[in-house]
Amino acid sequence: MKIGQQQSSQAHIQRLAWIGALCAVFLIGLFLGSRQDLGQLNKKIASYVRFPQPAATPQTLPTLVVDMEFEVYNELLKQRDEALETGVYIPSASDFVTATIQVNNSVVPVNMRFTAGPAAHLEENEKWGFEIRTRDDRMPLLGLQRCYLTDPQANNWLNQWGFARTLENEGLLTTRYQFVKVIFNGTDNGIYGLQEGFANELLAAGGRPAGVIVEFDADLLWKSLAHFEGGLDTAYADPVANLSAYDFQYFEVDTFRDATIARDPDLSTQKDTAIGLLRALQNGTISASQVFDVARYGRFLALADLWGAPEATSLVNLRYYYNPNSEKLEPIGFNANPLSTDARISLAATYHDPFIQAAYAQEAWRVSQPEYLAELQAALEPEFEQLREAVRTDYALAETPWDQLRERQERIRQSLDPVQPAFAYMGSPALTSDNIVRIDIANVINLPVEILGFDINGATFLSPDRAWLSDNADALLTPHTDRVILRTYDATTTPVIQYLQVDIPLTELHRLDSELDFMQEMEIQVHTRILGLDTTYQTRAQEGYPDIFIPGSDQ
Repeated sequence: MKIGQQQSSQAHIQRLAWIGALCAVFLIGLFLGSRQDLGQLNKKIASYVRFPQPAATPQTLPTLVVDMEFEVYNELLKQRDEALETGVYIPSASDFVTATIQVNNSVVPVNMRFTAGPAAHLEENEKWGFEIRTRDDRMPLLGLQRCYLTDPQANNWLNQWGFARTLENEGLLTTRYQFVKVIFNGTDNGIYGLQEGFANELLAAGGRPAGVIVEFDADLLWKSLAHFEGGLDTAYADPVANLSAYDFQYFEVDTFRDATIARDPDLSTQKDTAIGLLRALQNGTISASQVFDVARYGRFLALADLWGAPEATSLVNLRYYYNPNSEKLEPIGFNANPLSTDARISLAATYHDPFIQAAYAQEAWRVSQPEYLAELQAALEPEFEQLREAVRTDYALAETPWDQLRERQERIRQSLDPVQPAFAYMGSPALTSDNIVRIDIANVINLPVEILGFDINGATFLSPDRAWLSDNADALLTPHTDRVILRTYDATTTPVIQYLQVDIPLTELHRLDSELDFMQEMEIQVHTRILGLDTTYQTRAQEGYPDIFIPGSDQ
């Protein structure tokens, strides 16, 4: 509404200016009469009068004018040279330099330093990335006490904004993202992305109480990259170092705003609890579903998958908020670089926890439906189009994301509707002499699969009973539930398919169907479904195969 009113006011002023100018021309013409040609006079007046022009874009981006003293700037250049030499910038508290940023007629005193990580963005003619903290709590920068200035290309321009807004719409925490123009010491650096930092403003915007934000500290990763002279691919390929931005056991745990936390006993307690949760997760003492808010974390993973943002799940980018009400950690969306790759997220981001995997599956199915994207597009498209016009000076090829998101929706739906989620085999018919029918069942997908029951000859349905399971059941099933749910099959950790042995007593079959002839061949269909979803799959238990060796069984 304000934008429309401003445009209307500007148009009114323009009309008055034109009318005034024409009146002036007419009056001067009457006064001069034949002494001067009226057309020539119009040209002279036009050369002196500059009429205001309509706004070039529907949305005007804020301009940040950064000023830094000569000596301070030289200190910044020294840090840049050191980073380029090692290939990595590893920040320290002493690296902050002072500056002022003028925006909207206000001058905000700030501390600045480069953003941590690979130093490629510090090359000549690149948009250097900065971490910014205001020096006066009463003078925020566009409402922010902490923020980051980044090259929009590093986060795929408008798609980072769209991803962040989607998280907001879904009630998830995320750093807010906008575009600004930057003039640095008199040089026009074009358009930057201004991304919110990790402070109480972020929590308040998300409707959460003030609390502690924790992260997996990436300093060890950056030091390792420096050890390999900044060669990211070389470092990741090293078979001894075994580096990965997704290996949560490689990182230390750290918090933001340590000084503020130290002054508050409640926050100090929350800090100890939050760090303790992550460290317990690292050493395997507790499961991920005991650490994280399962529903929110599953929703976050699903939206990262929809937006083609596996980088959002990297431990370099992920941050966590300890919610003192739920006593669980919630994910915070940060750098994501959405729709820059066709890759899907890795389910390693679920920490191999079946309940988080089920939450992901449920949310991924929901957001992959056409009506979901139609509603999202209707909500975001008007502002998206305004921003697209606003950044056109620096990024003329900006495209809308909706077609890409529709393609990703289709791939997610296909992924969550596998051809066959389980294998099933009949045991030896000779086992009927032991009054049992044996079925060996294995999960062959990377999501937990629930065994719903057994269809016998299309006439009798039998629900599973944990009393019928083999000795190795605990290793194959999800804990803390009476249901029979097979854990995921992960070829990276379990190179062979593992089977659950189910021995169905003949007495149970006879109880349900007294006319069942055990001397005749039986056709058994195993009914399964992906945990968290509704679709039921039927897998015929194959006959004529030798008994499968089950580790831990008495075979």
